[in-house]
Amino acid sequence: MKIKTVVLTLLYTLTAANLHAQQDGFLSFTAPAYLPETFYKTFGKDLPIYNGRLYQGYLPTITGTPFLDEDQWTGGIVFFDSTWYKDVQLKYDVVAGELMVDNPGRMPVILPNNRLYGFTLGQRKFVKLGPGNSSLLSSGFYEMLSEGTLTALALRKKTIKETTGQSVIEREFIWNTRFFIYKDGTFYPVNSKRNLYAIIKEKKAAIHKVLKKNDIRFRKNPEAAIRTATQLYNQD
Repeated sequence: MKIKTVVLTLLYTLTAANLHAQQDGFLSFTAPAYLPETFYKTFGKDLPIYNGRLYQGYLPTITGTPFLDEDQWTGGIVFFDSTWYKDVQLKYDVVAGELMVDNPGRMPVILPNNRLYGFTLGQRKFVKLGPGNSSLLSSGFYEMLSEGTLTALALRKKTIKETTGQSVIEREFIWNTRFFIYKDGTFYPVNSKRNLYAIIKEKKAAIHKVLKKNDIRFRKNPEAAIRTATQLYNQD
């Protein structure tokens, strides 16, 4: 009972310390208040982050991977149940929009999305957004491509495409990525160069010059165009 009381008290303290985490609708990854090292050592595999459902997986006959990158674990941090966890091995299933956690010595688990607010994969940051932030946004984890006066976001998804052949049905994972920019409290979808230039209109001429010089074309590589344009916009 004493240990349980200490745990609850500590989690309450950490929750209060992390109330700053949500700023302007975004999770802040600045100076997260992690659990103390003694907490990791004492509770180890019994920490709440390892309490999820088992990962079911997909048919091995589907071409490609359901994960964000290759099928390998990536170190990161997680904001789960109002608590920051560090040094966690992760995979992000972009088909289901779910985060898988490596549970050493046990089976990997999927964290429930209703208690997960953000995470990193290496240096890449992902924040939970949805209709509560804007009617234009679908619920999911958005990668932050740039941060500042303009925050560029990518909602990455994969679907399973089926092609019927003469004797078999072939299946493969197909990418579908949507881009948004957050400016002055509003989320704007970015589907074309025209959309992008309307958002950066104050600095359009200078940014266009850089994009042209570096042969960064929206139609060919929208992500590079959006990332570069917003990073340039945020410099001044």
